[in-house]
Amino acid sequence: MEHTYSNPQASPAATPCNIFFRIPKTASFTLRNLVSREYRKVPCLDTDFPLLSPESWQHFLKCVELLPEEKRAQYRSIVGHMKFGVHEILPGSARYVTFLRDPVKRFASYYYMLRRIGLVIPTHRFEPTRPDWNMPGHESFPRELDNCQTRALANADLNLPFGQCTEKHLEQAKANIEKHFVFVGLTERFDLSLMLIRRLCGWRWHFYVPKNATPQFTTEQRLCPDVLEAIGRLNRFDRELYSFAAQRFEETVRQQGLSLKIEHAGFISCNLLHKKFHRIYRPLKRAIRGDSKVRKRTPSTKTPTKTADSPSAE
Repeated sequence: MEHTYSNPQASPAATPCNIFFRIPKTASFTLRNLVSREYRKVPCLDTDFPLLSPESWQHFLKCVELLPEEKRAQYRSIVGHMKFGVHEILPGSARYVTFLRDPVKRFASYYYMLRRIGLVIPTHRFEPTRPDWNMPGHESFPRELDNCQTRALANADLNLPFGQCTEKHLEQAKANIEKHFVFVGLTERFDLSLMLIRRLCGWRWHFYVPKNATPQFTTEQRLCPDVLEAIGRLNRFDRELYSFAAQRFEETVRQQGLSLKIEHAGFISCNLLHKKFHRIYRPLKRAIRGDSKVRKRTPSTKTPTKTADSPSAE
């Protein structure tokens, strides 16, 4: 989805295009909302994929390549689920930003999301002793379960078979981070990551409420410890990539010094007030408008709860 605006302060010739590389369930939906707010007055391109597939990606590339070069040069931001390499079809300079998350927590959140929306049946059970792990038929499962973050940053084929992610993919992912990424944030440290994006990319202050958070499930509905342990072993490249990104993250934090810590503390306090105001204001606004979606909530022990303080459940 394309959003085009004018901004007299923007200098397309001097400003690189910031490519916000969304990886599923890394707080990427919250990031997308923040990107749309930051770049609301400049040309911005949203890949807008509900599901990234080889067909949808090729269609997107063709559409962008057909645009006149001067129009492609105007984009100051591209955001969405994508394959690495979109910078190659842009005439000007570009830099990437992404978030990584603990691979076991990331996949568990993805799995619970698919169960919530009905793409995984309630009685499904993984079987790590089987070659296919008894995966559901959803086409994204092989890459989501098998080192998804390494695959994405290494620009691996979307149809790379399950179990075929290798050490070469890990090394390529690291090399791409070193060469093309101005910043790699950590979902578990989302607020501090936002403060670093603000400094490295020149963002304004943006407060937020977590979006697309996965609800909590009962003990019976959760993945069992043995399956979670097997997922951790399978995702050894993602774990190493996460550790690599975390080391770079800590070094960036160290370089920013005490002023970043003060700014971070101030942001946490202000954003907490923002969240409280949002919880009060949103239902009040709907009630004033007579929104038909506003209904009295009946007590129920089955109502799922969402994490309130960070977008890490996305």
